[in-house]
Amino acid sequence: MSLLIVADTGPLIALAKIGQLDLLRHFYEKIFIPETVFSEATERQHWQDAMQIHQFVEQYVDVVPDKTGKQIKELFIRLDAGESQALALADELNCPVLLDERRGRIVAKQMEISIVGTVGLLIKAKQQGLIPELKNLLSEMTEHGYRLSPKLIQQALEISGEAKIK
Repeated sequence: MSLLIVADTGPLIALAKIGQLDLLRHFYEKIFIPETVFSEATERQHWQDAMQIHQFVEQYVDVVPDKTGKQIKELFIRLDAGESQALALADELNCPVLLDERRGRIVAKQMEISIVGTVGLLIKAKQQGLIPELKNLLSEMTEHGYRLSPKLIQQALEISGEAKIK
């Protein structure tokens, strides 16, 4: 089990939509999110996934006040508010960030912040026997509007042993 992770909005919503938020508790002792990420993930309280995230955060996640200052202003030029705050917090805590957006991942690499993606987390869960099958969860994610490239899906299925390697 790793110690810490900071989560961005998209992965929280994706994990909620497929009923897998608890995987975060299995892999991390402490989960942090900035206030902005919490707001973004729960702004539509009547949505089922927003309610799940709210309950999960109340029980297992530390919500941290948003950062201000030069670093945030510079990040906000390139990224949305949630990603900017998540990267600033991960940088401050010197821990990985759960992040899927391409632009955010590019900036995280430039900042030398370790990145965990939702699909990577699911692969790890499959490898450890925490989920029986990856393919259905990836299909659910795409059905809920989460964009995953066919190449990423194929790679994930190959890594998890659910697809034949070409």
